[in-house]
Amino acid sequence: MSLRPDIEEKIIKMLPGEARVTRIEFEGPHVTIYSLNPGYIMSNSDLVKALAKELKKHIIIKGDEKARLPKDEAERVIKKVVTDGGNEVDKIYFNDQLGDVYVYLKRPQLIKGLEKVILSETGWRPIVIPTALDMSKGLPRDDIDAVNNVETIMGKDRAEFLRSIGLRIHRLPIYRNEYVKVTCLGACFEVGRSALLIETSESRILLDAGVKPSGSLDESPFLDIIDLDNLDAVVISHAHLDHIGMLPYLYKYGYRGPVYMTEPTKYLMEILLSDYIDLSSERGYSYYGLSELASTLYHAITVDYGDVTDISPDIKLTLYDAGHEVGSAISHLHIGNGLYNIVYTGDFKYGQSKLLNPAHSVFKRVELLIMESTYGGKDDVQKPREEAETELIQLVNKTLENGGKALIPVFSTGRAQEILLILNEAMQLGKLSKAPIYVDGMVLQTLNVHLMFPDYLNNTVRELIYDGVNPFMSEYVKPVERAKNPEKRQEQVMDILQGPPSIILAPHGMLSGGPAMDYFVHMADDPKNSLIFVSYQGEGTLGRRLVQGERKVNLKYYDQDITVNVNMNVFHEPGFSGHSDRKQLMNYVGRIEPKPHKVMLVHGEPGKLINLALSIELKYKIDTIMLNHLESVKLV
Repeated sequence: MSLRPDIEEKIIKMLPGEARVTRIEFEGPHVTIYSLNPGYIMSNSDLVKALAKELKKHIIIKGDEKARLPKDEAERVIKKVVTDGGNEVDKIYFNDQLGDVYVYLKRPQLIKGLEKVILSETGWRPIVIPTALDMSKGLPRDDIDAVNNVETIMGKDRAEFLRSIGLRIHRLPIYRNEYVKVTCLGACFEVGRSALLIETSESRILLDAGVKPSGSLDESPFLDIIDLDNLDAVVISHAHLDHIGMLPYLYKYGYRGPVYMTEPTKYLMEILLSDYIDLSSERGYSYYGLSELASTLYHAITVDYGDVTDISPDIKLTLYDAGHEVGSAISHLHIGNGLYNIVYTGDFKYGQSKLLNPAHSVFKRVELLIMESTYGGKDDVQKPREEAETELIQLVNKTLENGGKALIPVFSTGRAQEILLILNEAMQLGKLSKAPIYVDGMVLQTLNVHLMFPDYLNNTVRELIYDGVNPFMSEYVKPVERAKNPEKRQEQVMDILQGPPSIILAPHGMLSGGPAMDYFVHMADDPKNSLIFVSYQGEGTLGRRLVQGERKVNLKYYDQDITVNVNMNVFHEPGFSGHSDRKQLMNYVGRIEPKPHKVMLVHGEPGKLINLALSIELKYKIDTIMLNHLESVKLV
């Protein structure tokens, strides 16, 4: 007997006998209906819509074991259906326990309608994943395979995990004394280590679990106050380390619940955390290892933009486009039966870019808006994007014409792809001198993720990818796979620096480590070269110090203490930031629908937060909250 016979009874009553329902399961956040005639249900889509509306649950239709074709026959049908749609299959994997079939495509193409046809004709529920093989031009895909392997190797065990989580999520509420409380565990009066705990009488939800850019354990969020046994879910806004860096740490110390994110964020998370594990080991500290990362991926449940998803007995989650990086999400939490609604922006960009759409701003209800404030200071107004693009091209052109090289430190995902699009287009249009564009580090792996998920990009880039065009690559782009041997790496770097004038895109965007450092230490002394920052520079980072005018810096480089004299030109073009500037932050508060009752500011330096809070209260007459770490506010 299910813990929710009321749900089962409604489903049986609403579905006609032709549906031939055999059983109903709660699999994670979904209510799954197993049927001997899934094709009938799928051909009557209004039935599923009516069920979802009546139950206020996310409904999935699957074929009963007896309705599924044998695997070899199902594989032949799937290949025919996919090929007729203009796609090409990379590989197919069946999960018997869940009745799912993973169909990996060799290139991203429109797959609308494939799922319905495959389920109807085979009885297996398809999960279609493009792997971008034909688009990547030899770019590494080890990280993509690592994520997919978790799905396939550990897929059988996930049936038990999802059903145990499903029973926890879909149980009836127990407590009558409803309340909502927010506690700040990180990113309060600072940038980095984002972590917020949402508590109700029924649930405990953690929003993000990041690290500071410095990576020091004593600057991690205050996660030790969380009772991991009673934590219902973690929600991840996007894959930057200051929002995911401590996530595997939770699994190391006993958390075994779900973590919700978009599909692109899952792949980016594997790439960035794998590198972070290697870097931490090199620096002599290790919070967790690859086994904890694998556990994180195993417990990941992906959510599409706009899908309303139950994540606890009294909380529904909906993710929306945040415009910050591919797959970044604004989280909407609907608590109780209309009790309270929270919108958490994570990092967001309320403006158009070459790569992404502007952040979503229309919701059904908003009582509390929790908003990042990285550029909340009164002078934090970025140039219009077109002006910033023109200035960047001029700076790079001048450097190349003077016989120098332009080093552009970038974050591996988001800014890297944005800048690459701009440089590629400018070079092809003749606005930028022809020169090699070297792309180093994890930028290569994250390029694949962008190619896998065109629907998370803006219309222009999406259509190019679906038309078979890779907008990130051209004859000028030279991928650099980082040599792991230090001696070989130095040879690799010197070969590039001894070559003709060129452009180098390399992580880390704040010069706090990463491949960019290999170039910086050798380029810094030459006044013909340029260092161009295109993103936020955190407090205490080398990037911030250089932007503020420091020209003699002491560094630890390959376990050696060195002094670097910086004679190269240093520029800061923040108009490319994936964060909203002061004007955009104010516009977002003014235009968000409906108007929130309160605004809580996080992820900003103290002076910027205070100034932004005063402006919001004066202009919009909205109460504004700022918490210190470990402070709470009771909302209901």
